[in-house]
Amino acid sequence: MRTHTPTIRPAGGGPWFNPIPWLMVLLALSIATGCSRKEMSASGGADSTAVAEADSAASDTTAAESTKQGFLAGLFKKKDDEEEEKEEAVPVELATVSLRDMPAYLGTTATLQPEKQADIPAKIAGEIREILVEEGDWVHEGQVLARLDGAAQQVSLEEADAQLRAIELDLERSRALFDQDLASEKDLDDLKYQFQESLARRKAARLQVDYTRIKAPFAGLIAERYVDPGQTVSEGVRIFSIVDRDPLLAEIHLPEREATKISPGQEVVISPDTDLASEVTGTVLRVSPVVDPRTGTVKVTCQASDQASTLRPGSFVRVRVQTDLRPQVLTIPKRALVPEGAETYVFKAMADSVLKVPILTGLTNHELVEVTDGLVRNERVVTVGHGALRSGSKITVIPVESDGVTVADSAPGGQATP
Repeated sequence: MRTHTPTIRPAGGGPWFNPIPWLMVLLALSIATGCSRKEMSASGGADSTAVAEADSAASDTTAAESTKQGFLAGLFKKKDDEEEEKEEAVPVELATVSLRDMPAYLGTTATLQPEKQADIPAKIAGEIREILVEEGDWVHEGQVLARLDGAAQQVSLEEADAQLRAIELDLERSRALFDQDLASEKDLDDLKYQFQESLARRKAARLQVDYTRIKAPFAGLIAERYVDPGQTVSEGVRIFSIVDRDPLLAEIHLPEREATKISPGQEVVISPDTDLASEVTGTVLRVSPVVDPRTGTVKVTCQASDQASTLRPGSFVRVRVQTDLRPQVLTIPKRALVPEGAETYVFKAMADSVLKVPILTGLTNHELVEVTDGLVRNERVVTVGHGALRSGSKITVIPVESDGVTVADSAPGGQATP
């Protein structure tokens, strides 16, 4: 059966056309447009949902980070609080700022020298047969220290004795003959001269024998021995060195301006460089009347009056001469000072803690220092243990032993408590 497609003829008698294809095209366009709108709508909804979900996730992340930071901050704060609570007190020793007389010293260095010291030489050549003393031995004046081989000298002495004896007999016979007028006066005088000459030769020979015994020229200590038994020495070779330690002298050189404050008899303090806390008193023995033109200094000779075992000839010492005395000034132990650059600080005790304060100082010695500003009387300062301190550190006081008595320098007002 054939299907007939209707045709439409336009008005005015134009050409015929079929409307069905055009309707189908319009329908297809409408369907395509509708699908596109649905896709766009669906796509827009999905995008909105994704954005919303991203915003929600970001918000959740921010909240989580904030919560985490708050937790960590609280944890660290709690840890810091625990550390502060666990901070242990630093053990320290304290000293009280006190009033006392503060002497002013002029200090310098010197080398101790004995007033008497000498090298003992061999006065004749010979072989060392015997050494009778050693280094460090105390000897008396004239004591025999060593002996040389004196066989040749002894023979010479015996020969001189024989010659003297023969001339002495001739002199006696000549005198007898002279008394009987049987000898001339000239013959008698010649024999007298020969006797004196022979007597002198015997003395010389005896002196040579005496030189074979090395003797001490004065009392003192044998400082050094230079030879050994069996060694042959020449005349003038050193055998021993001897020193007399009483007294020991220290020669110091002071500027001319300072030397005017020094006078003989003035007290001095001598400390060996190996132990500055060990002090030996002494006096100024003499002050040179001239100034050394090369250095502009004056030589001052000091004498140690106390022979302590720490002082030896040749020791390097520090000599302090008192030039002034400041009565009743504030003082603290020197070990309490904490120098930092050009400033000086101390740790002042405040109840159970410390405060770091700057101070100004004046006179000082090996033990004490004068405080001119920064502290007042009866305040307490740390003398031991300040290496681990800072301002505000907690402290605990260690009792200090003084002269066999335990002192806890932690009483109110800084007073020592037995």
